Amino acid sequence: MNQLKNFGRLRQKFSAGVDFVTVYISEAHPTEQGLSWENYGLRQHQALEEKIEAANILKREAKEALEGCPILVDGMEHEAEKKYQGLPERLYVIMDNKIVYAGGMGPFGYSVDQVDIFLSKMQ
Repeated sequence: MNQLKNFGRLRQKFSAGVDFVTVYISEAHPTEQGLSWENYGLRQHQALEEKIEAANILKREAKEALEGCPILVDGMEHEAEKKYQGLPERLYVIMDNKIVYAGGMGPFGYSVDQVDIFLSKMQ
């Protein structure tokens, strides 16, 4: 959730010319893994309704960082996750239906600052 604040600032900075979307793909820290941080008591999703509820938790907990940002939910076949290799998190810039920037895989390769630099050069 810490990176969401930075993402929120990025959205504010470029909101006039860039559309932002968040895609919820899978629970990054399910209770089955025994991890104790930021899992909100969520297990790996067995039904689409569970994913939708988790996306709602994300939106609620992110507060203003995702305010006004659509959250899409990947289906149970994990098509977006597979296509964009997004687990646990990843940033993309898509222009004219083409990927023009693919960030590193999170959490260590996830860099809002790099997207900021890229978008600044595009202006």
